[in-house]
This record gives sequence, structure tokens and C-alpha cells, in this order.
Amino acid sequence: MVGDKQCILIVEDSRTYAELLHRQIDRQLDFEVLRAADLATARQLIETHKDRIFLAILDLNLPDAPDGEVVDMVLENGISAIVLTATFDNAVREKVVSKSIIDYVVKENVHDLEYVVKLIRRAVRNQQTKILIVDDSGTYRYVLKSQLLPYKFQILEAENGRAALEILKQNEDIQLVITDNQMPVMDGFELITEIRKSHPREQLSVIGLSASSGGALTAGFLKRGANDFLSKPYSKEELYCRVSQNVEITDLIREIKETSNRDYLTGLFNRRYFYDIGDRYFASARRNHLQLVVAMIDIDFFKSVNDSFGHEAGDLVISAIARTIKDDLRQTDVVARMGGEEFCVLAVNAGPSYEKVFERIRAKVQEVLIPYENKEISVTVSCGVTGQLAETLSDTVRKADELLYMAKQQGRNRILTDFESAESEGGPAAS
Repeated sequence: MVGDKQCILIVEDSRTYAELLHRQIDRQLDFEVLRAADLATARQLIETHKDRIFLAILDLNLPDAPDGEVVDMVLENGISAIVLTATFDNAVREKVVSKSIIDYVVKENVHDLEYVVKLIRRAVRNQQTKILIVDDSGTYRYVLKSQLLPYKFQILEAENGRAALEILKQNEDIQLVITDNQMPVMDGFELITEIRKSHPREQLSVIGLSASSGGALTAGFLKRGANDFLSKPYSKEELYCRVSQNVEITDLIREIKETSNRDYLTGLFNRRYFYDIGDRYFASARRNHLQLVVAMIDIDFFKSVNDSFGHEAGDLVISAIARTIKDDLRQTDVVARMGGEEFCVLAVNAGPSYEKVFERIRAKVQEVLIPYENKEISVTVSCGVTGQLAETLSDTVRKADELLYMAKQQGRNRILTDFESAESEGGPAAS
């Protein structure tokens, strides 16, 4: 049923190939698929669903469009395209790459379908990828931007190195800088030198560009910290291959780093990362730059869950409670699984009123039903919350843990705080 979901348009006259591609997209991606076997049907679908079409996959030769007319029609409607072709030679390649397409795929075997899915997945990720183009020529910035936009990158522009540094300060999530060398105010070499003072290679990639050729220039870029270099003129294929390769490397490094900071079961931060980032927040709090609240949360009688239902059920319970805790907190709050069934929250710029948040979490947890086999498991949590900073973060966490222990001793399914005049619906508060 057609709704508001984004679509992939497949225009392919081979019913078998279109069906295989449709299945691959359904299985691996979250898109609705629209299909057409000819140019006329494709035009009708675009007229009806243009705003929902994320990109199109187009057969180069259709019964009513034998010379690639469908590609031009789709591009004229501002839709990014991947081109399919059954035959390939230099003439076909020149014809295809001259158009502003994402890529072309030769239809040979099932591996081609996987490559198409990979291209779509990359285009989805590119929407969150910022690239900064630095060149004193407005015309050249426009050309380069036009070459990259079909891939769905977010493109920013600067006319010299100094302007680029200002944009980088305002956009810390920029992933790639493409810079010319010869520019007024601050040239490309100076820009890269400044970038590397605060942005390592694995965090921010830089590609140097120049119309001048020669090994000395390439070495100059690389020695100052560029990840890659391109000589003008270059082919659009080469540009995208270099851009894609550098973006994918920084993506991979970020994923590895992110994985190392996460608990494998819940996706929450792990204990090590909690203390890494928490110590920075704690230092700021000690200088009175912000307020911190630390909470320890523990699942009550968790051992009985494992004993009664098994460890697989225990893992499901831990994951469900982790989601419940995370969903009620702000993005700025640091939530970690400290081990077993115990969680720790570092609430940034939070005061005594934040006790209500933990009370809400406690109340929600006792309403959660976790299905397992033919049963439903329910649990409660106890929570200790402190707003009083000790000498170190570890000591502050220990204070929260002591309050948690008292909550357990007083009957569980309650929170205890050291806030003055604090009260809790789940049980009495410590003061």
C-alpha cells in the first residue's frame, strides 16, 4: 500500500531481473519499491510520487527508450540515478559517465544486485555526511558541488583556508575537506597544517586538489597531513572513488571506536567509556561550570529471573530495561551498563528536580512485560541518586551506590536521594 515512505524506483524491462532486485531491496533496506518496465510508466510514477522517490535504478535500454532517454528524464526531475546496462564498452561508458549519475552496473550475475544495494546504502549514509569544498573560484566550487550532489552529500563551501577553518568550528561533524592549494588569505598547505592541529587523519579526511602536476606538490599535500591528492583535470569516476574511499575509511574508524565504547548486549555505553567521558564532565562540574547528578539503577531480584527462566531470558530483561531507562533520558545524559544488571546515569546540568525523571523510570519499569516463550516476565528496579559531588567521579558513583544499597534494604522498587526535602512515590527519600 502506497504511503509516505520513501521509494526506490526500478525501471527495468526484464521482469526476472526487476523481481530479483526488488527482493534484495525489500530484504536489506527500508524503502518502498516502485516498478516500471518502460519510459512511459516511469514518467507516470514520477509525476505521482516524485517527492517520495529517493533514487532510481534505470535500465539503459528500454523498449520505448533504447538510447538511455529514461536517464535524462529522471535526472531532469532532480532524482539521483543508478544505471543498469547489459552490455559494456568504452562507448557505453563514455555515454553513461557523462551524465550526473551515482554509478553504472553491468548486469552479469547476482553479485551485481549486491553492489546496487551497497550503492543505495551508501547514498543513505551520505545524507549525514558533510563535505567542505575550499576553492577561491566560485565557478570551480559550483562544478565540484554539482558533481557530488547526486551522491546526496551535504556540501559546504569556503573561498579560502581561513573561511574554511571558521566553517569547521561551526560544523564539527564535517567528515571530508576537499581543498585547492593556490588561494588568497590562506592557501591549501596552510589550511591542512591548521586542520591537523585539532583534527587527526582518522577523524577528518582531506583531499588536496591542484591544476599543477608533479610529485613535489603531491608530497607537499601528503606531508602536511592530506589523506589523498587529485590533479585537475580528473574524471568524475575518479573523484567519487577517492571521495567514497576516504569517507568509508573514516566511517569504519568511527564504527570501530563506537563499538569499543558500547556494551554488546544493550548498546549502552560500557563502564570504561562512562569513566572516560564522565571524568571530563566531573572536572567541569568541580569548576562550577555545570551541575551533575549521578544515579545507580539495579534490577531487583535479577538472580531469580536467571534461575527461573534461564540466562537467555535474563539477557532479554536486561535489554528491555536498558531501553526503558534510555528512552526517558536526554541525549546529553550518559547512560552506561556497569556490569550484570546494574546501570549508571550521569545527568548533565541536572539538579534536584531530576529526581522526578528517575521516579518516572522506576514506575515505567514495573509496567514493562517482557515476552519469553509462552510467558511474560516483569521486574522492578531500585535507584540511588546523588547530587553531591565527592572528590572524584568514582567516589560520587560510590555515594549513589550506597543510596542504592539502602533502597534495596528498605524494600526495593524505590529511589533514594541525598537531595534535601526529596520525596518519592516509590518509597521514602534519604536526605
